[in-house]
Amino acid sequence: MELQPSVHPMESFRGTARGCGRAYGQSQAEAIHAFMNMEVTPDARRLRYASRCWKAMKGWNAPLLEFIRGVADGSGRSIEETTLLLLHEEVYHTKHCTGLGATREGTRDGRAIIGQNWDWGPPLYPWSSLLRLRTDSMPRTITYAYPGLWACAGVNEHGMALVWTGSGYAPKVKPKVGIPTYALIHGILAGRNCGEALALLKRSPIAGCFIFFIADRTGEVWVIEGFPGRVVAVQCVDVIGRANHYECDKAVRWSKQETTDRPNTCARGMRMMELLQKHRGNIDGRIAAAILGDHGRKPGLTICQHPIAGKSGLTIDSFYAVPHKGEFWIARGTPCRHEFVRYEV
Repeated sequence: MELQPSVHPMESFRGTARGCGRAYGQSQAEAIHAFMNMEVTPDARRLRYASRCWKAMKGWNAPLLEFIRGVADGSGRSIEETTLLLLHEEVYHTKHCTGLGATREGTRDGRAIIGQNWDWGPPLYPWSSLLRLRTDSMPRTITYAYPGLWACAGVNEHGMALVWTGSGYAPKVKPKVGIPTYALIHGILAGRNCGEALALLKRSPIAGCFIFFIADRTGEVWVIEGFPGRVVAVQCVDVIGRANHYECDKAVRWSKQETTDRPNTCARGMRMMELLQKHRGNIDGRIAAAILGDHGRKPGLTICQHPIAGKSGLTIDSFYAVPHKGEFWIARGTPCRHEFVRYEV
């Protein structure tokens, strides 16, 4: 079968952090309102939580906070509503993806590469886009985006890159007051390297759960398993993969994780590591794309997820980042059916 072309809407904004946020908010105003009410419908309890998280963010990252204020101004939403949307992972807490990282002896050229399938419910399929930001106080970025979630993954001009999967689902870990996951992502993409990213996470009050893959131009790749108030970081020496369960002992213990009744995440995690080990030393963009399009397990347990009876998951998009080139490659929908398109910061 010939692969179908991938097409994503792209927006670009340039100026001050506040000005870019305002322009983005104005451009996306109706979409932000609709997406917020579809995904994290505001109510008094949620808005109180968002207000407390916004207060926790003050003084955290001044340019990013200015961008968020701009988004609120431009979209006509309150700062609490804008923060609530950034708390999507903490409030909704049901994202299922599979990620990979490789570097040094793991890749064909010794350089770093990270990637993932973005797996959400089918109603989210029409909403994804790409965004270029160039502010006077943060690095240039290209990010994968949804309305009001402008930095879901991506790469910046310094080669700092991030993809991620969700975790803390078995049992569901309750969020705390702190920095929303989607704000942390933008904060990391405002840095130069993995060292800065790790330092940022260690000094940030973490609100929710995540498994971040980060990489930089020097070839460093890390997996960070995040839990409210805590993070555990593991450096990749060749290849590394994750599905939606923690694998670090401390994170497993903190979350009281139990995966015996979670065959989907276990199967995807095991299959990802099988493929990474099989291709160790030869991984490049082509191999990463093939891994993300894999169907080496029975339907419902595959890395590349298609709709099947009784299952709601779907690979909405697939992407990988090549930090030393500042490249972000993305395929629309399932990567077994669509071509990857290259974008540069």
